[in-house]
Amino acid sequence: MDSNATLPSVGQTWLADLGPDTPLGHFTVEITFDSATQVSFEVTGGAIKGRKQTMEYTTTQLRDGLFVVRWTEPDAGDHVTHIEDYTEGTCMASSVIGGEFVQLHGKWSRVR
Repeated sequence: MDSNATLPSVGQTWLADLGPDTPLGHFTVEITFDSATQVSFEVTGGAIKGRKQTMEYTTTQLRDGLFVVRWTEPDAGDHVTHIEDYTEGTCMASSVIGGEFVQLHGKWSRVR
């Protein structure tokens, strides 16, 4: 594991399509890795569509193409951990949202 690795997606925007069967409806979110330490997102589908935030993140590379990415959303205080597989095009999101644990998984694809 490498806790000093830089994501291959820095400077890019990726779409997490976490599917229709979530507590938030069909949940999709565009995530932009602004730098090696700052991330922004905009929810593009689901119950909180339109929500946007920018925050700091940390990452650990588990193997080639597979990363754990963590952040805390400043407005709501929600804690998010993503497992992003750039090789397989999949992601998993584990979050504590309003005190409730939510785990989602789906497709991970580059938007721009």
